[in-house]
Amino acid sequence: MVKKKIADHLVEQFEASWQLALETINKVPDEKWADGIERIDKPWSETEGMNVWYFSERVYHIIQTVEFYAADNPEGMKWGGRIGGIDWKSESPEETAKRITKGLMQEYLEEAKSNLENKLRSFSDDEYFETDGFSRWQPSRLAKFIYVLRHSMWHLGELSRSLREYDCEHTNWR
Repeated sequence: MVKKKIADHLVEQFEASWQLALETINKVPDEKWADGIERIDKPWSETEGMNVWYFSERVYHIIQTVEFYAADNPEGMKWGGRIGGIDWKSESPEETAKRITKGLMQEYLEEAKSNLENKLRSFSDDEYFETDGFSRWQPSRLAKFIYVLRHSMWHLGELSRSLREYDCEHTNWR
C-alpha cells in the first residue's frame, strides 16, 4: 500500500468542500442568488440595517478566503478583485451582491480549486509544520489550511441551511 502524504489528505478534504460549494451554487434558484437574508439572531455583530447577508456574497467570501490563505503571506490580496473591486462607501452590499454572478463564481471556484491543489502538493510533509507569512495567526501551514477548510465548511453550512429555507433540494454530505 502506498502511504499518502499530508497533501493527499488535504486535497481530498478540500475536494469534498469544493463539490459541496458547487452544489450550493447550482441548487440555489436564480431569484434567490443575490437576495439578502436578514439575520436577527446576532444583532450585536453589525450596525442597524446591516445585519443582512447575501447568498452570492457568501459564496464569493468562501472562495476569496481560500485564495487568500493559499498565498504565502497576507500581502497583495485584492479583496473583491474578481468582480472589479468593492467600494463599500459608494456601493451598497445589495449592489455588490448583484454583481457577483453564478457563472463567475463557478469559474472562480474551478480556478481556486486548481491553484489550491497545486499549492498543497508543492509542500513536503515536513514543510507543512513550518511557518509562513500567516504565522501571526496560525502556527504552521498545516494549521492554516485546516483553519481555512473549517472556515469554508462553516459558511457552506449557512448556504445549505438557506437552501432548505428556500425549499430547494438540499446538498449532500461528502
